[in-house]
Amino acid sequence: MTNSFSKASLVDSKTFKPIERDILSMKLVDSKMYTISEAKKIIKAFKGGI
Repeated sequence: MTNSFSKASLVDSKTFKPIERDILSMKLVDSKMYTISEAKKIIKAFKGGI
């Protein structure tokens, strides 16, 4: 089973760079739980795959 995290946990996480945390704060839904890999995919999609 993979670990899931709340939006707040991911936005506060040191796993991500500050700009990535800004993207997560815009794109994630408060009531949903996300895995680290889902969060990374959302960041990559937002950046346009850069």
